[in-house]
Amino acid sequence: MKPLTKPEPLQHISFQFKTLQLLGLWFYIPHDFNSSKFWLHIICKVFTGIFVFIIPPLGQGICLIKLILSRDAEIQEIAGIINLVLTEMLTSLKLLDLCCRRSLLRELKEQMEGSEFLHFHRPQIDFIEKSIKSSKKLFVWLTIGAAIDITVHIIIVPAVHLFQFLPVKMDFIFFDVYKYPYFDIIFIYQILYKPTLLLTFGAVQTLPWGFMLCTISQLDVLIYNLNNMKKLDEGENLLDRKLFDEGFKKNVIHHCAILRFVKTFEAAFGGQFILFFITNSCIIGTTAIQFFSIQNPLNHIVDIFWIFIFLFMLIIMLFIDCYLGSIITEKNSYISTVVYCHPWINLPKKTKKNLIIFISRNQRTLTINAAKLVPVSLATFTKVMNWTYKCFALLNQMKD
Repeated sequence: MKPLTKPEPLQHISFQFKTLQLLGLWFYIPHDFNSSKFWLHIICKVFTGIFVFIIPPLGQGICLIKLILSRDAEIQEIAGIINLVLTEMLTSLKLLDLCCRRSLLRELKEQMEGSEFLHFHRPQIDFIEKSIKSSKKLFVWLTIGAAIDITVHIIIVPAVHLFQFLPVKMDFIFFDVYKYPYFDIIFIYQILYKPTLLLTFGAVQTLPWGFMLCTISQLDVLIYNLNNMKKLDEGENLLDRKLFDEGFKKNVIHHCAILRFVKTFEAAFGGQFILFFITNSCIIGTTAIQFFSIQNPLNHIVDIFWIFIFLFMLIIMLFIDCYLGSIITEKNSYISTVVYCHPWINLPKKTKKNLIIFISRNQRTLTINAAKLVPVSLATFTKVMNWTYKCFALLNQMKD
C-alpha cells in the first residue's frame, strides 16, 4: 500500500463496506423513497435475504429433524449439519443486528471522520498506516480462508464422492432433493449462494476488527504525543508553558474522543460479541465431534482437511476478537503511566492539577464488554474455550 499523505481512518473498514455494497446488502439505500431505484434495491435485498439467509438454514433444519427422527443417523453427520446451520444463522443475525443498529454505525463513521482522529505528521501517519494494513490483511486472509472453504466443501468433496451427494445437506417437504431434476437445480443453487454467504460472513466478522484496530492506532498516536510533550517542557519561558498547555489540552480532547468512540462501538457490537462467543463455542464443539467421529481417517483425507481448516479458523477468529480487546485495555492503562512519568515536579501548580485530574479520570479500566456482561479480553477467550470443551465432552458422551 502506498504511503498516505492524508491518512483516513475510514480505510480501516473500506473493504467491508465495499463488499456489502457489492453484494447488495448495504444498510443504506442512496435513493429517494419515491424513486423506482429505491424499490428495486428493496426487491434485491428481499430476494437475497430469502435465497441466501432463509432457504438454506430452513432446508438444513428439515434435513436435521428427519435425521434425528430416523434414529439411524451418525453423530458425525448430525454434528456437521448443526455447525453449518449455526454458522449461517450467526451470519444472518449479525447482518440483521447491524441493519437495526445502522444509526450507531453511522455515528461511528462520523466519529472516525472527526478532526480528533485525523493526523498529518509522519510518526502519527505511520501508526495509522500500519493499522490500516493490518485491517485489510485480516479481511483478505479471512476471504482467502472462505475461498478455500468453498473450493473444498462445494467442489472437491463432492467430486471425491463422484457428485452423488449435495455439498450442503438439505431436504424439503414437497419434493425429494435427490431425484432429477431437483438434485441438479439444488446443486447449482448451493454453488451460487455459498460464496455470497461466506463473503457476507467475512465482511461482518472483520468489520469490528477494523474499528478496534482504528482505536488501537489512535491510542498509539496519543501515547506518542504524550511522550513527545516532554520536549516542550525543556524551556522555562512563558511561550513553552503555553505550548505545553495547548498540547496537553489537545491530547485530553483526543483521549475523550477515543473513549466516546469505544463507548459507541460497544453499543453497536456488544450484542454481536456475546452472540459470537456462545455460537462459536457450540460450533467448535460440534466440529470437534465431527472430526473425532471419522472412521478410517486415511479414506477421508479431504474431509479431515476441510474440518481442520474450519475448526482452526473458528478458534483464530475468536482469539483475534479477544486479543484486540485486550490490547485496547492495556494501551489505555499505559496512558496514565506515560503522564505520570513526565517530569511534572517543575511544572506550574495549575498544570500539575490538570495532570492529576487526567490521571485520576483514566484510572477506570477501558474495556469493551459483550452485551455489558463479559469483557472482550484474552481471559474471556480462555473461558470460552473452557465452555467449548464442556460442550464437546457432553456431545462426545452422547455419541458414546
